[in-house]
Amino acid sequence: MPRSSYYLLALLLSFIATILWFSSSVKSSTKTPILTLSYGSCSCPPGTDEANPDLTPSSPPIKPSSLPTGITVSSPSPIPAFHPASDPDPEPPTSYYLPYTPTTKLSRHPFPSKLWQKAGPNGIDQDRSRDIQSWLSQNPSLRHEIFTDGSAEQYVREQFAKFPDIIDIYTDLRVPILKADFLRQLILYADGGVWSDLDVTCHIPIDSWIPEKYKNATNLVVGLEFDGNQFASWTVMAKPRSNHIAAAIEYIMDALEGSAEQANTTISGLTMKTISDVVAVTGPQAMTRAILKSISSELGQVVDGGNVSGLHEPVLLHDVLVLPNAAFGALQAGWPTDQGPYLVEHHYAGSWKNDHGGEGGGHKDGDGDGAGDGSVKKEAEQEGGQVDGQNGEQKGESEGEEVKSEIRER
Repeated sequence: MPRSSYYLLALLLSFIATILWFSSSVKSSTKTPILTLSYGSCSCPPGTDEANPDLTPSSPPIKPSSLPTGITVSSPSPIPAFHPASDPDPEPPTSYYLPYTPTTKLSRHPFPSKLWQKAGPNGIDQDRSRDIQSWLSQNPSLRHEIFTDGSAEQYVREQFAKFPDIIDIYTDLRVPILKADFLRQLILYADGGVWSDLDVTCHIPIDSWIPEKYKNATNLVVGLEFDGNQFASWTVMAKPRSNHIAAAIEYIMDALEGSAEQANTTISGLTMKTISDVVAVTGPQAMTRAILKSISSELGQVVDGGNVSGLHEPVLLHDVLVLPNAAFGALQAGWPTDQGPYLVEHHYAGSWKNDHGGEGGGHKDGDGDGAGDGSVKKEAEQEGGQVDGQNGEQKGESEGEEVKSEIRER
């Protein structure tokens, strides 16, 4: 064989050996990749749309035992219903006209140290000044504000600018007591604190009203009237944005609109004669019904007057502290001695109990005890009048005038 042929054969064998060595080196340096798949990720062949992998909700999950060695999969956790960890409250009722505030969010804040009151066009007399002073003496750090008709309307316009229906109803009302009842709820919702009628004396500091065991869970404080199953509206303490006060606002709005419709008139056309019962439309009965309904909605069970009647000590219903009638209604309840301390005393000045529904109606009103035999009756007798204690009518004989005074528990 020629020498050149050996030379070519050697080159060929050398080339083949080089190829085999290179192939072996590449194979030994290649490792199996470790892939970690998490919920929503995709390990797809080139050209596959990662956003829309070929999977359906009914596709069975890949079991770890069926995966190639080295591949791990993070199992997706179930997605719970959205409830922030700090606000584990139920879904808000859909009936609220005003924004829903989780109970736990309210519970993190203290009651505002504020006292809100409203004066009529006749101003404040000496008796009412003494009542006001009792609040300031018992609560030296209390912020105190007394509204006039004008400042109250301005307040409502500013605080509820995003709720024109509320502003319209408030400004359209012409009966003072209806307006005052509505204002009470609006103030308690917007700013919170204590609302008290002017004819109420404070006997115990506000910060001692709530028993220690209930302080962290209470967002609204109400007291029973003399009958034992209706909340007094002359004094109420609330935290701002209370859902129960929001429910009371909605209830009053619906009741006023219903009364106007029934009387075939407008809100501005409502009078004391066209309102079936002030107490039930805007007063304590309306507030009681709304609050109990709101509590029932949040608890998912019926809560009614039976849950609060005959109390001898405070009871907490959800986040509403209900005080026995000795707390706010001791005077008309006969000063009971087995129902806790007397917190406030309501004197029943009754400036709203006339055909006009408030001051400025041309009628003289005195203090009454709600039963037709208080100083209203005394005044009539001194003037030579005859009193019908059943319907509260006073018939004056001095000038032949007939004056009617509606006697209500207020």
